[in-house]
Amino acid sequence: MLVGCAFAATQIAGCGTNGNAQIPSITQAPLSQNALQLAVGTARIGQDGGFVGLNVVATLRQPNGLTAVLADQPTLTGPAGFAVAPGTPGAYGSGNVDAGTAHISGSPQVPRNNAGLVNSTLGTFTGVFSYGFGPFNCDQNCTNITGYYPGNPNGSGGNGFSSSIYDGSSIVAKALGTGDPTQPLPYFSSDPVDYLMGPPAVPFFNDGTFPSGFAGYSPGFTDFEMAPVAGQYSLAVHVAAQNASPITYNATATLSATGGLGPITVTDFTSSGGGGTGHVTVPAGVTETLVFIEDVEAGLYYTVGPLTGTGTVAFTLPGTLGPCTGSGCQNGASATPSLTAGDDVFVSAVGFDYPAFEAAPPGNKQQKPTIAGANGQADLTASAVFPTTARR
Repeated sequence: MLVGCAFAATQIAGCGTNGNAQIPSITQAPLSQNALQLAVGTARIGQDGGFVGLNVVATLRQPNGLTAVLADQPTLTGPAGFAVAPGTPGAYGSGNVDAGTAHISGSPQVPRNNAGLVNSTLGTFTGVFSYGFGPFNCDQNCTNITGYYPGNPNGSGGNGFSSSIYDGSSIVAKALGTGDPTQPLPYFSSDPVDYLMGPPAVPFFNDGTFPSGFAGYSPGFTDFEMAPVAGQYSLAVHVAAQNASPITYNATATLSATGGLGPITVTDFTSSGGGGTGHVTVPAGVTETLVFIEDVEAGLYYTVGPLTGTGTVAFTLPGTLGPCTGSGCQNGASATPSLTAGDDVFVSAVGFDYPAFEAAPPGNKQQKPTIAGANGQADLTASAVFPTTARR
């Protein structure tokens, strides 16, 4: 038996990452009941000039669909010809143990003095949770009262997060010319540099009832700016249980087509009345699209969709999804604007050929949701950022 998380009814991403509306209590659950899934595909990254990289989708869930463990160590291994470039930095600087190999890995948990620290791509803080990778591994600071989740990642210096160059290539980071192209995205931090799912696509959570700083739900995808190689990929997720026998979960997925979906573009976005409207040009092959909208100064994340159809597709962000107090406050007199006039706003669209939204928390509670499309892959295409300024 391993200490795990027992969640209340409404998922968020708490100590059981991507988990529940309040930090859950801790219970024990058999590790053997958990299940790991893997899907791979292509990722056309608009912020990188349309470069086609590798998309990885993973789930590690209990039978009830919630995240399985508090900390784990993943290793993704590619087929022949797949290689991490020599000299690629790791989470703690140069000397990445993955450089020159066919795998991308995390590091074993270490004491807070970093004795025995291994410098890998993902470091000690990044694990696989209910929907995707994220820096939410518990350490000595993670209890049944506090946990790590999007907006409150594992940021302790002794655990490598604050000194890490694993800064992703998220839509804001790349738009500002920063970010390491050898590192994965999305990146979950307390800064507004992330693809995170917020309202209206998911139930409203900016009402003071969620854990402090909760910023949104994981969209499930992690895109590596590495050329995809056809063949079989394997994911091993090791759990170094202290009150039970350690266990390693394994899953495989095959990448057959490496060409990628066509480019997707946010053609316009006009803010008004606290919200805004815009259009996306969606290529053939995309079955659903999510539009991610960030109010940069406010650190607020919104998602519109899933939108269906190809060609020119319209979208609307409602104007009353800003923070307020009390359940249902977004529908009452105390509602606040979604976007604050004068704030920078970044808009990006991501098109998928698999049911990305349908597999996501908080709505999906299946242990093994469908994470691949009709072609057996999880392909996506992400637009370049459309930057604008919110108006009244």
